[in-house]
Amino acid sequence: MPIDQDLIVTLLRGHTDRKEEAQVLELLRQASAPTLDQVLREVDAAGLFRNIDDHWFGPQHRTELRELLTERLGELSIEAQANLAYGMQAGHTDRADEEAIAAIFLARHGVELTHLKNRINSRTDSHDLEGLVFADIGDEAVRARILEHIATEAAGVETGESKVLCDIDDTVICALHDRRYPRGTIYPGILALLDALDRGGDDEPFSTGDLTFVTARPGDALGLIENHTRASLRRAGIATHSVLTGTLSALVTHDLMAGQKIANIDHYRQLFPEYRKLFIGDSGQGDIRVGELLLERFGEVVDIVVIHDVVGMPAEERARLATEGIHVVDTYVGAARLMHERGLIAEAGLERVVAESLAALDSIAWDSDEQREAVRALIERDAAGIEIHTAPTQTT
Repeated sequence: MPIDQDLIVTLLRGHTDRKEEAQVLELLRQASAPTLDQVLREVDAAGLFRNIDDHWFGPQHRTELRELLTERLGELSIEAQANLAYGMQAGHTDRADEEAIAAIFLARHGVELTHLKNRINSRTDSHDLEGLVFADIGDEAVRARILEHIATEAAGVETGESKVLCDIDDTVICALHDRRYPRGTIYPGILALLDALDRGGDDEPFSTGDLTFVTARPGDALGLIENHTRASLRRAGIATHSVLTGTLSALVTHDLMAGQKIANIDHYRQLFPEYRKLFIGDSGQGDIRVGELLLERFGEVVDIVVIHDVVGMPAEERARLATEGIHVVDTYVGAARLMHERGLIAEAGLERVVAESLAALDSIAWDSDEQREAVRALIERDAAGIEIHTAPTQTT
């Protein structure tokens, strides 16, 4: 039967007393499957679970809510199930919540589970899939059950795509060691390259939002640093992504930073075994070591490691790294050529990287004409022979 969604929203606005909680529960019990699904796709699930309480001396309304929705999981769409998981993730997640979240994962199989994971991972705050499985779920047995189910179901899924793992500082934004660009510059071509990788080799992606930023910047309990990082990336023009953060202790040395990034990437490998992986980093802060460890430990699923040179690496060092499968580039046009040769981006994607890179030369507030012309020479060198038929893109 249809229910009054506005009434549910009104009842959940501000503090709810026991009577209002009971009203919400009754409305959800009475809802038909399509109506319940619509409500759970659209409601603020965090607010729903925050405002429905288990009372010390009284009704256990939150428990009733969790049990009601878990029992009706089979009636819910992937979008509603993902929102339900978020509702239990956003606040305090107790053992019963963890079991209910596990039930959501176990209710999906094959490609549907892949779509569920991508949906959970598409949030624009810190409540993404990695945070859910490796932080909010504290019981190791529950986590192991989820990861085992993911591994089993992924074995039969062929996405034909890679999850893109990308550093931020001196990889996307000039921030630390690079003196070729004004501080704070978004590197020419990086947005178009990330967009092209998300679209895949044929410009017809199985899924979008396959971009994850791996940083040694510390996370925090409230997700404030991660959310700040996400906001900075959105301002840079990168809308759909997830973020894997580090710890304060990992900032001490480059080896510790690399180790933290690898640990995060290993989490991601376990969450998305049906996807291949590729890594884009820079030569300034341990990312070469990240690439070496990636190829050493997970080489069978790594398509390419690209390092953006920000310190002027000598040619012999670049050649040595190339023999190990680590490719050092000066520009993202050079990176795009490598990825196009390997079928990771379409020809149209390559053209967009070139077009965006050339257009950026006139939009960057350069420190000097000499600085601009030095970068122009690198971009034009790497773009030689590529014909452009596609307009540049500014979003991903």
